Amino acid sequence: MTAPYRGRLRTLAAGGVLALAVGTLATTPSTAAARHHAPDSVVAQSVTDSAPVSDPDTAPRGVGEYPTVVLPALSGPSEQATAAAKPRHDVDGDGRSDMIVMQYDQSTAVYLSSIQAWSDYTIAKTDPAASFKDLLPVGDVGGTTKPELLSLSFDGVLTLYEAGLNATSAPLWSGGGWQKYNRLIATGDVTGDRHPDLLARDFAGDLWLYTGTGTVTKPFNTRVKVGSGWGIYDQIVGASDVDGDGLGDVLTRTLTGELWFHKGAGSATAPLKARVKVGTGWNAYNVITGSDDGDGDGLSDLLARDRDGVEYWFKSTGGGHFAAPAYFGSGYENNTFIVGAGTTQLYGKAQNLMTQTDGTLVKYYALANGTYLTPPTGVGKETPGSRNTYATALNSHNHASYVQNIGSDLYIRSKKVSSTWNYNAMVGPGDLTGDGKGDLLSRDSAGVLWLHPGDGAVDTKLGTPIKVSSGWNAYNALVGAGDYSGDGRPDLLARDTSGRLFLFKGTGTSTAPFAAREQIATGWDVYDMLVAPGDIDGDSKGDVLARAKDGVLYRYSSTGNAGTATFAARVEFGRGWNIYTNML
Repeated sequence: MTAPYRGRLRTLAAGGVLALAVGTLATTPSTAAARHHAPDSVVAQSVTDSAPVSDPDTAPRGVGEYPTVVLPALSGPSEQATAAAKPRHDVDGDGRSDMIVMQYDQSTAVYLSSIQAWSDYTIAKTDPAASFKDLLPVGDVGGTTKPELLSLSFDGVLTLYEAGLNATSAPLWSGGGWQKYNRLIATGDVTGDRHPDLLARDFAGDLWLYTGTGTVTKPFNTRVKVGSGWGIYDQIVGASDVDGDGLGDVLTRTLTGELWFHKGAGSATAPLKARVKVGTGWNAYNVITGSDDGDGDGLSDLLARDRDGVEYWFKSTGGGHFAAPAYFGSGYENNTFIVGAGTTQLYGKAQNLMTQTDGTLVKYYALANGTYLTPPTGVGKETPGSRNTYATALNSHNHASYVQNIGSDLYIRSKKVSSTWNYNAMVGPGDLTGDGKGDLLSRDSAGVLWLHPGDGAVDTKLGTPIKVSSGWNAYNALVGAGDYSGDGRPDLLARDTSGRLFLFKGTGTSTAPFAAREQIATGWDVYDMLVAPGDIDGDSKGDVLARAKDGVLYRYSSTGNAGTATFAARVEFGRGWNIYTNML
């Protein structure tokens, strides 16, 4: 297979099955040019105008919001499946992997193949509001015939659980320091010892292997470097066993949409064979997922979500090749990720706050198809005369933190953290120091930019300010929420008074958090507001919304490329957005 034939299948599905697509956007009228109509006004909860706003970390949960699923028909074992690997996340024990997803409201759910129905899925955690940066279908680590599941926290803690029917066990093992990687991949067994292994890619593009031990109390051995140059891939998929030889395989995608097959080699020193190109056009999809064997032929298949939230199933035909896509379901724009996806989706911001003319604050939730969940919800009143920002999560809740500067007082999530705050601008792009904890930037009246390290606590405290550099009064807009350069680190965008847009790539170090600025666009002075929604199109890269003076809002999607190609051409997002006096 070369191109994925996406357009033909979308047209076919639109005739009937797509009418079942889930979510409140289905009832929202839209203009011909954009998905969104003029935004609705909402009435906020009753609060005192001067009180700090406490923005809840929970999202509204819609009725029947789970996506539709059309499972492929079961078939007999393929002749190529001589020693097929067991499924990695078969929680109901029917021999077929089950699909675990995280929804936009941060709830987790499982689609059980045995009953072909969705069920809530509970993952053990001490903080009920905590979320996960990723969930990995590692397989049967302990040799008990039951699968295990790995969770990755925002501050780099990896935790192993046994995956039960509707919930995990209590944690069996955990270890920190994993924030030094921008991608973790559950591959299945690539070394041939029948123990599931783990691959990790660091920010330099080096690939590391953690071989499985066969025990749940110490599941992985010390890492070994097994590759370099893996930074060229924007998706790395642990595909399990796509050729039926019992070994785990890996598939990768480049920014140009090429799909590459890395066959498991059965070696602890060289676990993957030389890559083979097996497809083109795969950048039509924002997420590719290793779903294991969907039809019972012993060969692991793929799922891929397009940019409208439609999911397709790709049957493995052997040798890393796949048949033309088959419709699998719709409504997947409500998913922040599917377990086994080829990207690490979450950066800690998927919401925006807007201020109406009467000071009412309303909140929009970003979906994975380039739109917001509508209508918005009211969360309070903005304090008159305050300076505010909506920082990429300063804690483990995967929810933006509302930061308010009232006079000389600074509040984070309505808790006072400083009474000597004297800065004229603030922005929270994410973890700038490399410790996995969200940080805050501020600019003083002299134009000096300061880094305030966050401690990662729910009631965040900020560390001693670190001077970044001077000259930042040259910029009239500072925004950021996630990764714009494609390396997995959060970045900062700055616009100067002439309308030039600059990218400051994050380095992950506190003493020099940004690389030298890079001009990526001109003409941005036509916008009176820049907004960072995090990832609003589901591809794990940060995006930007820009409002023109006539109230038309445009979306700029990150591409992972550099320079003037950092963002794709703008797409009209909607009209009437000038009803808001501020957009965070």
